Amino acid sequence: MTASTLRTVIVLVITTVVIVGGVLMVRMPWSSSDPSGVTSIPVTVAPGQEPPAVGKPAPDFSTVTIDGETITLSDLKGKPVWLVFGATWCPNCRSEAPDVQAASQRFEDRVTVVSIYVGEAKDTVVSYTQRLRLTHPAVVDTSKTIATSYGVMGIPVHYFIDSKGVIAKVSVGNLSLATMTEILDSLS
Repeated sequence: MTASTLRTVIVLVITTVVIVGGVLMVRMPWSSSDPSGVTSIPVTVAPGQEPPAVGKPAPDFSTVTIDGETITLSDLKGKPVWLVFGATWCPNCRSEAPDVQAASQRFEDRVTVVSIYVGEAKDTVVSYTQRLRLTHPAVVDTSKTIATSYGVMGIPVHYFIDSKGVIAKVSVGNLSLATMTEILDSLS
């Protein structure tokens, strides 16, 4: 093999590696996030378990916020509730967090907003909420008990619950601030 042929082969190999690498970087088949803005999470639900449906009562739960306050969903009846299931490592959840905060402040007198961090450690969530200056209640669902009862298989997912404890709307994936505002206006 001549030096010229060897150089041509090396250039072809490098070009092929760069092209294949570029395609993989764009498509990222190893990513758990799909184009809909949903990141899948490993939650084990019972076979045939369906997530709670619109028009049905929201599954009750009792948990402690990262600030040490006890929250029981059924105790919040009388005021609409917005449950935001997410995680600190989820890019889609991180991108909508400032809008969730803005909406929670705008509607704080009319709607209770609770962020539920699935499979997270308390220290991680505390650091994250402080860094982003998130002020609405945040709970850590380390054992994924709440996520399981809601059939959450991907994040972010939003459950909007009316003042009677009935699920009014479920939204999977990122929400814009305008969409959040529209939904919360319809609840309150």
